[in-house]
Amino acid sequence: MAEIVLKTDKPNKAAVVLREALETETSRLKYSLSLAKKRLKRFEAKYNISSKKFMSEWSAEDLKGEDLEYVEWAGEYQLFSRLNERLAVLKSIENVAL
Repeated sequence: MAEIVLKTDKPNKAAVVLREALETETSRLKYSLSLAKKRLKRFEAKYNISSKKFMSEWSAEDLKGEDLEYVEWAGEYQLFSRLNERLAVLKSIENVAL
């Protein structure tokens, strides 16, 4: 595992600030993921297909003239994926402050 080293003249306060920032960002990402998941569920229910399958197998033509919905669904899925990646990175951070 790679390490990132930060230097400060106030290590105790910096550790608290960083921990709180990570917790806040984690909460924000979880909330954003829940909203994105709800929006994806609406598309999945309407077209009776999972977002993952939609992204790998469908095209705009499959939505019967609903090009805008295709773009929205694809964009929502990409946002959901990026949020998941960011959350995974945050969860991988281990606080080793002494």
